[in-house]
Amino acid sequence: MEAKTKATLYAYGLFFVIFFIIWVIVYNIFSNLATPFIGGIAAAITVLLAPQKQIIKKQSCDKVQLKWLFSKKVIIIK
Repeated sequence: MEAKTKATLYAYGLFFVIFFIIWVIVYNIFSNLATPFIGGIAAAITVLLAPQKQIIKKQSCDKVQLKWLFSKKVIIIK
C-alpha cells in the first residue's frame, strides 16, 4: 500500500473515531439541541483535534507525515 493511502486511511479513521466520541459527549450534554447542530459542533471540534496529513517533498522522495495536537512527535509513514 502506498504511503499517501496509508496516511489518508489513518487520518480519516481517527477523524471518524474522534468525531463519534465527541458527538456522543455533546449529545449527552446538550440533549435538547437539534441533531444537525450537535453534528456541526462535533465536526468543528473534531477538525481541531484530528491529526493532519502533510506531504513533505524532498529531492530524493516525498514523505508523508501526520501531525497531531496531542503528540509532539511527528509520525512519518513509509
